[in-house]
Amino acid sequence: MTAESNRGTSHLPTEFQAESLKLVSSLVHASAYRFFVIDPHMNIKGLVCDNIDVDIETAYHKHFWHLDPMHPRHFKNSAKTVICSNKLVPRSQWLQSIFYQDFIRPMDVMYDTDIFFRREGEIIAVFTLLRSEDDGEFSDAELELLEKIQPYMEYTLNTVYLPARFAERRSIEEKYALTQRELDVLEYLMTGANNKAIAQHLGMSLPTVRTHLQHIFEKVGVHSGNELIANLYRELGYSLDVSQNSP
Repeated sequence: MTAESNRGTSHLPTEFQAESLKLVSSLVHASAYRFFVIDPHMNIKGLVCDNIDVDIETAYHKHFWHLDPMHPRHFKNSAKTVICSNKLVPRSQWLQSIFYQDFIRPMDVMYDTDIFFRREGEIIAVFTLLRSEDDGEFSDAELELLEKIQPYMEYTLNTVYLPARFAERRSIEEKYALTQRELDVLEYLMTGANNKAIAQHLGMSLPTVRTHLQHIFEKVGVHSGNELIANLYRELGYSLDVSQNSP
């Protein structure tokens, strides 16, 4: 774990995720939190996290997610909304798993709770709470509390956040003829991520990120990341102090 927070800004496209982090962390303590949206192919399309290093998240998505016993694919035909490692997997089995030994243990994490959010029965997002052994197990009362707030968060995700996010992506795509990969790069740039963080999140090399950004600059008609962000936020009706963002 790292003491530094990499929580997203309260702007497109992560406003709902960032506010959800604040809500959940105010109700249930954990060492770290993350909230990501996934597509139908189980690819992560958006991520906001608190107290999780970007390099650790990159390693998780590239090498360990498919080993995670709490991976959403295992619950595709389930109605479960909240799952917890200390309830789902026997402790001895958890401690002996490759996932724990090679990934969870080096992070100083022992317990993992996931909240699933669905749309028409398909899991579309996951909120994760992580705890060290010193923090103790997630209690039944805490899990029940998470189950109670899940329907509200799922409703808001489906009726407010995702429709707005998709509409804004579509609007920018159509106006500037951006590719889907350019839109992915742009979304992370608009959260304040620098080139290195964008490369890590999207599994790209730094030169590839720079090439995508250069193409975006040319299509939008700007010369810098700050100018690009200011221009797009103005079009979308958001206000932003661009001095806080680094291209």
